[in-house]
Amino acid sequence: MQKESKSSSKSKEGLQDDGTQKESKSSSKSKEELQNNGKQKESKSSSKSSSKSRDGLQDGGAWAAAGFAVVLVVVGVPVWWCTTTVYRAPLPYSTIDDFAGQPNYHAVGVKLILKNSLVFSTDLEKNLKNTKGVKFHISARSPLREEHNIISSATSIDDLDEKLTTQFPLATGELALYVLSKTDLLDPDENVVVGKNRIIFINAGVESKLVASVLKSVVLDPLAKKRAEGGRALQELKGTHRKEAMRQIPTEPGYDVTLTLMVPEPHVILPQWDAEKAVSDYLNPLVEQLREVAHLSVRSQVLYMSGLKVAPKWSSIYHHYALPHEQLPLTINDIEAKLGSYVSTRPALHFVIYIPRENQSPLHIHTASDKPLSTNSFLVPRWGGVLIHNCGKPSANASLPQRVALDSHWIMNVVLSHLHKLLPIPSLLDREEGVRELLPDFSSELALWKVDGLARARVTSYLNNIRITLQSLCELVGEISNMVISDEVGAWVWGAVEEWGECGTAAREGRLKEATIYCSRSFAQADAAFFHPSMLALLYFPDNQKYAIYVPLFLPVSIPVILSLRMVFKLFRKEKTVIEKEN
Repeated sequence: MQKESKSSSKSKEGLQDDGTQKESKSSSKSKEELQNNGKQKESKSSSKSSSKSRDGLQDGGAWAAAGFAVVLVVVGVPVWWCTTTVYRAPLPYSTIDDFAGQPNYHAVGVKLILKNSLVFSTDLEKNLKNTKGVKFHISARSPLREEHNIISSATSIDDLDEKLTTQFPLATGELALYVLSKTDLLDPDENVVVGKNRIIFINAGVESKLVASVLKSVVLDPLAKKRAEGGRALQELKGTHRKEAMRQIPTEPGYDVTLTLMVPEPHVILPQWDAEKAVSDYLNPLVEQLREVAHLSVRSQVLYMSGLKVAPKWSSIYHHYALPHEQLPLTINDIEAKLGSYVSTRPALHFVIYIPRENQSPLHIHTASDKPLSTNSFLVPRWGGVLIHNCGKPSANASLPQRVALDSHWIMNVVLSHLHKLLPIPSLLDREEGVRELLPDFSSELALWKVDGLARARVTSYLNNIRITLQSLCELVGEISNMVISDEVGAWVWGAVEEWGECGTAAREGRLKEATIYCSRSFAQADAAFFHPSMLALLYFPDNQKYAIYVPLFLPVSIPVILSLRMVFKLFRKEKTVIEKEN
């Protein structure tokens, strides 16, 4: 009985133990499952939160990049554009093209005074029809009673010219032709006499062709039109005409005239020359006459111990030292640096009076045909002239230095003749037979028709220079996009164009005095605009240099912005696809 109880008790205990073990195992399993489920849930929640945080970071970075790009485009680009925009004042491009295409010529009023003038007037108009740069307007009439009385009472042609000029003055640029039937005022071999002012006297029965030829020479230098056109027009000229056309100085409002006395041996010969008095007597009247046409500023200087480096040869025929013409150009290169200069924007004209050395005296210039020149001087185109003044050798027992008075009359006459050729002043040197010119009372003064002819030549040159300057300025502005045009430059260009138009109108209407004033103003303003420092600053600054500055500055900034915009674009596309899937 006890054994059975023991066994039963063991069996009961064994059953209890198995139940507890089974319960513990199941409970442990359930705990593990709960833990695993909790971990899975936690991992899922953490993965969801991490993905959300990553998406949030991407969204924030993308929107930050987009905001930076927006600020750069909306704010940065306009600020850069405004701060780097080149200011350009408006210019009259169309007006410049219109004025450049207009014909430029001078209208010249000619009063023909004679009886029965219809036939002669018609023939004269036909011969003057094809004159380049000039249009003649001939008005014919019979002489007035006062004119008839003056002609009858005149004792000479000079007296008649002076009385008619006083009683019947002519405006600047006009001419009067008087046909004289009274032969005692004119020599038998004289057909045309050009007066000191603006009157031309014609012998009755003269051919209209000769009168037309004289009128063309008086009104405008035949080479003035060629000089104004320049370039190809000058190349078409041949011989002496080409040399004469190319020796003219550039047309400018003013010139600096310098008289230089060169004394290489002041210890041997010491010249005495009152330069101030010579300028006052000879040059000042011309300066006053040309004040409205061109401003001349005259000064003088003396250079000691300076001479010409020439090698003259003794001429046994003429018994003097001969300076060949082929050595003349070499003399200027040596003395030009010694002449000195002062600050001036105007062209300079130099006239050198050279006193030869003792071992080269007397010195004379010879032509190509080995003959001495009467003036003993030579002209340098666009520069001036050189005069050789021989003072003679001092005697053996003379005390040194020998003081010698210079011939001011000869010196200044040569200077004036050179100045007339350089400006140039029209003349009748190549006149036909039977034509005479009345000379003014003072050799330094000019006849009024010469002043008018010089003014016409300068106006013609001014008009051409103004056209070239303004057209070049427009082309330059069009080629260089970053060139600044300030208001000052714009005002000068507008002023030059306005004066240019007024000058052309005045010239075509025969108002020579007004045309001269307008042209000089327009030329000065056009030059001031073209050579303004702000215009020249960017003249040699091409576009490739501008790109070389902008690329290193903007390329490092633009690359990150472009990449950020790419990321923003991808994110936008992703959100768009998610929205489409949810829908």
